[in-house]
Amino acid sequence: MTGRCGATYHEPVMVDEVLEYLQPRSGTVIDATVGGGGHARAILEALAASATEKIDGDSELARRPEHCGTHGDAGPRKRGRLLGLDADPEALASARRQLGKHDNMELIHANYVDVAALVRRFGLEPVTGVLFDLGVSLHQLASPSRGFSHDCEGPVDMRFDQTATRPTALSLLKRASEKELRDWFRDFGQEPMSGRVARVVHERRHHMRTTADLADAVRRAVPVRFARKALARVFQALRIVTNRELENVKRGLDAAVEVLAPGGRIVVLAYHSLEDRIVKDVFRAGRAAGRLRVLTPKPLRPTVEEVLRNPRARSARLRAAEVIA
Repeated sequence: MTGRCGATYHEPVMVDEVLEYLQPRSGTVIDATVGGGGHARAILEALAASATEKIDGDSELARRPEHCGTHGDAGPRKRGRLLGLDADPEALASARRQLGKHDNMELIHANYVDVAALVRRFGLEPVTGVLFDLGVSLHQLASPSRGFSHDCEGPVDMRFDQTATRPTALSLLKRASEKELRDWFRDFGQEPMSGRVARVVHERRHHMRTTADLADAVRRAVPVRFARKALARVFQALRIVTNRELENVKRGLDAAVEVLAPGGRIVVLAYHSLEDRIVKDVFRAGRAAGRLRVLTPKPLRPTVEEVLRNPRARSARLRAAEVIA
């Protein structure tokens, strides 16, 4: 990457930890946010490795006629399948290029809130694992035409799925009242100067065309030393509102828990406290209902070595749970 804009897809985060908790071996494993395909590649490799494991030839199971080959050796396990989903058509196209063709893989343009309906429609039971890698990808941040970043001038779009009829961030911003903007920046961006930022953005909203116009309004509202953090918070808030992210995270997690078979695992990578709080609450509710066993009492964080190699991993928090009923 030569600059902040025009980057390729990021290196997948906490791959070893994801595989440790997801334990992809058989059945259907769902990568609900396939992105550039980094985690999906690791899952496919784990499924392939599991399929080649031989049943112990000395075991009682291996001695049964139905498990014996020509020489009395046990055959390979049935290979598991991967279902990859993404709401972003660009991400899905990249995953197809990166992963190639596999007869045990299906990639579908879909939002993860529809995961239960997709499993039923395509007959993918049993589902043994679901992975969520939440938030925005480096590719999306670095694509000027997407409008996710204040560093890359482009339209204030911010939709994950630009083929959808959902309003752009700019459309929402221009229709919003000053109070709505303040609430968005405070609740979804955790911006301490939300009132000041909302006032200036609201005053200048009808003159905005690009992310540079929006960034200029934010800079005018806060002291210079706070500008960069305020920009990140405001852009995050607008992205969350545009895509209904927090609402969809809750719906997607509930759908995943619903569709997982007993013993199945759900693994979630979150990158800010708003997402992580929803994951924690869903897992806590599942445990109270006798549906989930929480495998990570506290979220796992990436190692120092990984953060040095891949700075994007710095804010990652991994939580995992297992379906018990």
